[in-house]
Amino acid sequence: MENQLHVTPHKHLQTTGKDLEINVSKTERVVSILSGSLMLYNSLAKNKKNYPRALLSAYMIYRGATGYCPGYKLAGKTLEPPKVSNINIRFFVTVNKPVYFVYQNWRNLENLPSIMKHLENVAVVNDEISEWVANFPGKIAQLKWKSAITKDVENREIHWRSFGEALIHNVGKVEFHDNGNFGTKMEVMISYRAPLAETGEMIGKVLNPILANMIEQDVNRFKEFVENS
Repeated sequence: MENQLHVTPHKHLQTTGKDLEINVSKTERVVSILSGSLMLYNSLAKNKKNYPRALLSAYMIYRGATGYCPGYKLAGKTLEPPKVSNINIRFFVTVNKPVYFVYQNWRNLENLPSIMKHLENVAVVNDEISEWVANFPGKIAQLKWKSAITKDVENREIHWRSFGEALIHNVGKVEFHDNGNFGTKMEVMISYRAPLAETGEMIGKVLNPILANMIEQDVNRFKEFVENS
């Protein structure tokens, strides 16, 4: 499938007679390339031309591709288990349709990719398990994960969590509230658990607005679709 992100680890990179040691974990390398690519796209897209940010993104792509981080080297750091940082997203949207109708449209998971721009595919395995594929803005990378519904109260709320192998794990829920005017107030809460290690704070600041904007755009498309149904 096109637009997937691949990283081929290099044991050593020959340069000026010396081998660069690998001091960045494989998972962090993938995240560095993904985050650097997103930063580069964001820096140069739409004539923004943020060159300092573009240089930073080039550095992140470099450390991901080579597995070598000069900062880690200076600090005397070697490969360690990556730390975990959370990226939290929460927002509200009002849909001018009854709660039961909004809930039913959201619960029909396989129909969501036809509504939401960034979702490529949702394959329902059973009532609880589904497999998701999503595109990042600019289609520079593709994410895949398996999701399990952990709580499902009809016309009230749906909770889920990812499991298995995933580059970025997530847990979240959507609540459906009757606003008293034959409409529905949706509360969307998602928490991403990305293996970002020492660069977590910096990468989190980059990913958070991008992911939040991507999800909000798709939820607003869902709102328009349901209201016009």
